[in-house]
Amino acid sequence: MEIIQGGRDHVDTAALIWAHAVTVRDGYDVVPSLEEARPGIENALANEPALLLLAVEDGVAVGFLAGGPQETGTAYVNYVGVHPDAWGKGVGEALLRALPDALTERGYGAAELLVYVDNARGVRLYERLGWIKVGDPAPHPRNGRVEQRYSFSVA
Repeated sequence: MEIIQGGRDHVDTAALIWAHAVTVRDGYDVVPSLEEARPGIENALANEPALLLLAVEDGVAVGFLAGGPQETGTAYVNYVGVHPDAWGKGVGEALLRALPDALTERGYGAAELLVYVDNARGVRLYERLGWIKVGDPAPHPRNGRVEQRYSFSVA
């Protein structure tokens, strides 16, 4: 598996991965369309320095990580998405292990993200890779699912 730096020309690829991932994760009956999934990825990459990493296996993107600036020196990771066909194959871990170098290259010293507390696989992965809980869990403002903020320092 190779981790590559993505650009604006990879937004649709990331959006389709995300659409399939949330369909399985959240039990949707229908995969969201590209038109429904694209705006979230575009918003995550709207401000510079944007962050888009793609995990590529045999020439096909199977996962991505996307985000951008939150505050001076800190990136916000909006998305860590892996296509369900690649779940359990280390894609998310590979993306997160590539993140420190990508952060440093863009001038970030830290990153933060939110994860649903009922996403046990995600929570275990973040904690195993050194992400630290910040504050108390809180309900997501739109859907009420409880989220936990995590922080990671490059240094």
